[in-house]
Amino acid sequence: MLNDADYIDWCLQLGLAEATRTTIASARSRNPTRRVGGGRQNVSGRYPSRKMGVTIQFESHRVELPFVYEMEHDPAVLEYYDQPPSIPLAYPTASGRRLSVMHTPDYFVLRHDSVGWVECKTEGDLEKLAIKSPHRYVREDAGNWRCPPGEAHASALGLDYRVWSSNKVNWNLQRNLQFLDDYLRCDSGNTAESINAAVKTMIEAEPGMTLSDLLVKVHSVVEPDVIYSLIASGDVYVNLSKVVLAEPAHVRLFANARAAAEYRDTSRELEGVGDCRGISGLTAEASGERSEAFRLLAMASERDLAVANRRFAIVTDRLERSTEPCLTPERTVRRWIAKYRTAECLHGNGYVGLLAKASEQGNRTSRLSEESRNLLVQFVENDYEDLRQKTKLASWAALKRKCDERGIVAPTYVTFCTAVRERPTFLQTLKRQGRRASYTHSSFYFELEPTTPRHGDRPFEIGHIDHTELDVEVVCSHTGRPLGRPWLTVLIDAFSRRCLAFYLTFDEPSYRSCMMILRDCVRRHSRLPQTLVLDGGPEFQSTYFETLLARYECTKKVRPPAQARFGSVCERLFGTTNSQFIHNLRGNRRPLHRRPRGIASLGHHHPPADLDHQGPPVGRVRSLALVKPSFCRERDTQGHSPLDRHRTARQGPDLNQ
Repeated sequence: MLNDADYIDWCLQLGLAEATRTTIASARSRNPTRRVGGGRQNVSGRYPSRKMGVTIQFESHRVELPFVYEMEHDPAVLEYYDQPPSIPLAYPTASGRRLSVMHTPDYFVLRHDSVGWVECKTEGDLEKLAIKSPHRYVREDAGNWRCPPGEAHASALGLDYRVWSSNKVNWNLQRNLQFLDDYLRCDSGNTAESINAAVKTMIEAEPGMTLSDLLVKVHSVVEPDVIYSLIASGDVYVNLSKVVLAEPAHVRLFANARAAAEYRDTSRELEGVGDCRGISGLTAEASGERSEAFRLLAMASERDLAVANRRFAIVTDRLERSTEPCLTPERTVRRWIAKYRTAECLHGNGYVGLLAKASEQGNRTSRLSEESRNLLVQFVENDYEDLRQKTKLASWAALKRKCDERGIVAPTYVTFCTAVRERPTFLQTLKRQGRRASYTHSSFYFELEPTTPRHGDRPFEIGHIDHTELDVEVVCSHTGRPLGRPWLTVLIDAFSRRCLAFYLTFDEPSYRSCMMILRDCVRRHSRLPQTLVLDGGPEFQSTYFETLLARYECTKKVRPPAQARFGSVCERLFGTTNSQFIHNLRGNRRPLHRRPRGIASLGHHHPPADLDHQGPPVGRVRSLALVKPSFCRERDTQGHSPLDRHRTARQGPDLNQ
């Protein structure tokens, strides 16, 4: 941050007017206008800024948090503040009516050569808002977004107003900044100069060597942390905007930016005179034709593929001049061969020409009139898909009455049921049962993208904290008096799935549980995770807890409510703990879940008086169950145990495996 003298010099350098200085002073001196929340979809939180000396709020970890990272590490940015005082905006609506609103921008940024407000939004939200308010959000020909009413208010004060879209996010840079966050915050000057000189000499002798090769060569002499510290400090040059440090086999190291440019120019010259060993005849058009073949294969049913396989075997035998007898008529075989050759010319793949396409056979023209089809769609979307949750039969009966009133043919009940089944399950459940019920049918991530929620690239990058009430009744070992059900709080490393810490208590979740789980993590590992993902519980909003995170520069993220997949790392552990450990102990409540006639209801259940009280304390049993068997067993999805993954990843060379 700027001190008073530097601030005055900066104002004089830009020649700011008195009214402008008053506006800037108000943004610098006031607390954030509001406490942000992520709503139903976004992940909100607080980022501990070393540049500002305070925590900076963000409402979305896919738009605002990347902006905060760039502001934090951009040398041209002097200061930035979240949720500055509101400003008035005046603009005409889509209907032409004049509208005036008080608007709170996301950030107020002071740069070397400018100062002003910044509003961060996703590209999709901006496109929707541009339709709703065309005079407030405008897209330029270059793809950049502007806010004319915001610019008008800012220009009157000699300031600027910018709209920052999610399309401006460089996800490689963001991923690298998060990977190097611990190294950027610590002092790299305590590394021995001899080690630094030796590493630089190796890189200068072999410019363009990969990070994985360097880590292997110096594995017995230099710790990986030293290499990453040199990259974070700039002593070793890496183009952080192009490559990802979590994939060391693809990261090339250089002594400086000039050496990287020379290496790049030399590589281009070698590529120009070298032999191109690509596939001959591969063009952009061929790629599009090939995608058409893929589409036909993806649409084929299992029966279509089985028929195509049989036809393909016969066609290939005939093309190879086979003399073996064939039971298929000769005319049919010739027709298959013609289809095979036609598809080979059109799509580059003759196999797709042999697909049966049973779904396209027959007369599939609807027998219903257009008015009947429109009524069918209307009743399915508006009558059946409604919070009243009418049955299919009741909704169809209403449709039939409507058709009879208009004197048109009504769709049959089977047709109505077919139309209901063809509707998207997620949308149908959302309209009939609400948002929480439809969450289980939400779309799945079939492929990873830069914006896909990740579990980090290294241990201690992301940690999840959550609570659960164990499914067991505990009694006092001395008096036999029922003590109730204990609460378990766990801290899970998202990258390795290792349990970093746990805390067992009979108290309901509070700030004490949160503080104790962090205390146990420091006791075991002498450090805290870089980012903590939490739910919206009041215990995680405690002043003491947030102060502790800010003191040790931990980023806090709050996941959206009623979306358990954001906390699947902990939820999976809770289910495994109950099924494989708690439900095998005496006093567990599993029989009560089935509510047989011979067992009292949950509210009147007490442990038996003759329950065996001998055995290790609950805390000791929990320690054995959490730390030993569960995290030493190999996971099918990872190929190794969480403990092995945690240890291997911290060594460095095999980080991407």
